[in-house]
Amino acid sequence: MDKFSRYSYDPVQPDELRMCRFVEDNDHVCAVLKIFPASASYLRYTALSYTWGKHHPESDRQWNLKIGEKYLPALDSLRSFVQALRSKGTLLDGTWWWIDSICIDQANIHERGEHVRRMKDIYRRAHNTIVWLGEQSDDSDRALDFVCSLNKLSRAGHSDEEMRVLLQEEDQQLDWIALRNFFLRKWWTRVWTIQEFVIPSSVSFLCGIRNVSRTAVCAALWVADRCNTTGFKDSIAFHHAWNRRRAWLLQKIISKPEKGLGLTLLALVAYFCSNEATDDRDRLYGLAALAAENHGLEVNYHWHTDEVYLRFAQSFIEHHKCLDILSFASLFSTTAASSLPSWVPDWRTRLQPLVVPLMISQSSCSTVGNLRPPKTFEYAERSTRYSACGSTAAVFGFEGSVLVARGLVIDEIDSIAGSEIAQGVRSTERHAQPHEGARSPTETLESICRSLVLGRGDRYLRYPMPTVQFYNDFLNLCLLLITESPHVINKEFRDWFQSMASLCFNGQSFENVLRSVQDEKTAALAHLPPNQDEYIQDSFYGRFFDVSVRMSLRLMSSYKGRVGTVPAKATTGDLVCILYGCSVPMLLRKREDEERFTIVGECYLDGFMNGEALKQADASEVMFQII
Repeated sequence: MDKFSRYSYDPVQPDELRMCRFVEDNDHVCAVLKIFPASASYLRYTALSYTWGKHHPESDRQWNLKIGEKYLPALDSLRSFVQALRSKGTLLDGTWWWIDSICIDQANIHERGEHVRRMKDIYRRAHNTIVWLGEQSDDSDRALDFVCSLNKLSRAGHSDEEMRVLLQEEDQQLDWIALRNFFLRKWWTRVWTIQEFVIPSSVSFLCGIRNVSRTAVCAALWVADRCNTTGFKDSIAFHHAWNRRRAWLLQKIISKPEKGLGLTLLALVAYFCSNEATDDRDRLYGLAALAAENHGLEVNYHWHTDEVYLRFAQSFIEHHKCLDILSFASLFSTTAASSLPSWVPDWRTRLQPLVVPLMISQSSCSTVGNLRPPKTFEYAERSTRYSACGSTAAVFGFEGSVLVARGLVIDEIDSIAGSEIAQGVRSTERHAQPHEGARSPTETLESICRSLVLGRGDRYLRYPMPTVQFYNDFLNLCLLLITESPHVINKEFRDWFQSMASLCFNGQSFENVLRSVQDEKTAALAHLPPNQDEYIQDSFYGRFFDVSVRMSLRLMSSYKGRVGTVPAKATTGDLVCILYGCSVPMLLRKREDEERFTIVGECYLDGFMNGEALKQADASEVMFQII
């Protein structure tokens, strides 16, 4: 190859695409690159989706693609793909390919950014998209055979129970292992490949020389979701693939013009937070093509990662005149490599994804939203909404990286229940003693019950809590724990109950508050515990499990005797605030010896989720400087 010089790209215009076609050559892998008008009706091409490598793209270019009398360093991950096409006899069939590492001049930052902005159109217009998963392995053929079997089973009309029986045979254990290995391939973990799964009209997966369709893969996942005893459903392999399936189904449904709906970039970034990216800027850029609302994101590879994240947060606030993005800073908090202020989410943080990770992800919020199941989208307009600031518009400004925002200080954390990841904080003397104006025991317990489910009756935060049903279930669980039957209560609720020992309400411990209503309630309640299935998402226990276990929120009592839930990092003295233009109360922490604050996270404060704070005479208005 020494006699050849390196290939130099001809410039491509914003309305053009560069395409690649493999051609015959006895000694080398050869290709032709040609520029086409992007909108040309005669242009029929196949897009390739694959993984680049572990490091910077340039470090993974280990072989040369011959183009005329010149060469182009190509990614090593493409070598096996070319060999697979040759083995299938399709390498020289005349197909025009769009392969990003070849068809984009990667050294041209402007061209890279321009193609990121056009990625949705590139994959949408492709006649077909091939996903290259890699070379054949010991069990890849078994996995593909099993996918085909599950696909057929999905159309056979069996009930869920019948499918479970059919799929729990001992001789199928190796099939489930092979399927897990199939979904553990690197392609399933990458941010960029999510849009390449969702957007194209036709997708097929190539593994070695065998292929399977996206439809078959999604049908196999649907069947696997109904078989929770195989162990596969609890694996990270399943979740990476299942999340893509959900995004694909949502995109198919809500992209229809008559629906008037769409996924927001915030919801997508939060939901796919466990995926990997070589360039951390691509945690935003790589999902932008899927978003109906990208909140003013500007794609610019000249900016450092921290600057991209800061500008994105600022553009969201300015674009929507809304501070809801601040809630995400409690989950996606500043990492060691970051110089970001506390109010800017650091999307480098890796988390176990949740469909509704925060209250701000409520289904009725079109600026944030979530990736709930497709069948629930039609109820969005009728969903109940948190509106802690009422109709008060956001008042904000930026002083460099400092967010200046107006709001109210309405309370302060006094005590917090413990958890597996944080110790409890005991009630102060103020609540350890009875005082005038305190709530009755029943009112206190009802407030605790509402706080444990964030005042909502379903996981997607669409409906108010059914008061009588949830309160009776809550009280039943608690009273069984202080009587003779603690063994019938699940460990998670027992642990929560023990964590409440640090809290006092009007001079009484939580257990004594319960005992004060025990006599009048015990006779009316069932002696058997309510359903404690964490997967029944519209039951009290299902909601409790979501809030206390999955979201890791803790019950707290405020200085003024109010009840709510707070994130694990909250501590005594944190201020409960209403920021104008923010849908939920926020916890702020005042810096010592400074009139500046940092974001702790969002807060559920019972009785203050719908503008009630604006009517409080004792609430003080503050212009917060948040750093």
